[in-house]
Amino acid sequence: MNLRITNQFHRAAPKGTGGHKVIGNYAASLFPQRMVKKAGFDDAIYLNAANEKYIEEVGSANLFAIKDNVLMTPSIDGSILPGITRDSVLAIARELLHMEVRERSISIKDFLKADEIFCSGTAVVVTPVGKITTNNTSTTINHNKIGPITKKIRKILLGIQREEIEDPFGWIYPIS
Repeated sequence: MNLRITNQFHRAAPKGTGGHKVIGNYAASLFPQRMVKKAGFDDAIYLNAANEKYIEEVGSANLFAIKDNVLMTPSIDGSILPGITRDSVLAIARELLHMEVRERSISIKDFLKADEIFCSGTAVVVTPVGKITTNNTSTTINHNKIGPITKKIRKILLGIQREEIEDPFGWIYPIS
């Protein structure tokens, strides 16, 4: 994915409904998404509305960064949706890959220094980010290729979803 960091718009406001699955949360990202797509990007990365210093989300996906084998994602603070796929990624990283996981505020500077960056969500599953643009500066992430840890997380998650590998978490329920 080729993403643009925007401070022109905010997806969610402090003390708003950003942390809840409501239609209004998606509506707020439609116009900015159209603008960044017109400019050649796949989607926008939104910053926190309070001071625009920290990464929050892509329009309908959670963001993750990997640096030195540590998985980081913005903490759930009321403006970020606590997605099911996000929880699955965190469980896979902790329990199966034995990674250190940090849920915290991530500055733009720290985010752009990551070895790997990816999005997670119901529609995107786990999708690598290859380039991020902020202002007029572009940063290529992992040579614009899927990183080894992102690849493992994606493979495990899809394997569990497709019942190709054992589900150690009890996520899969047979429907009769």
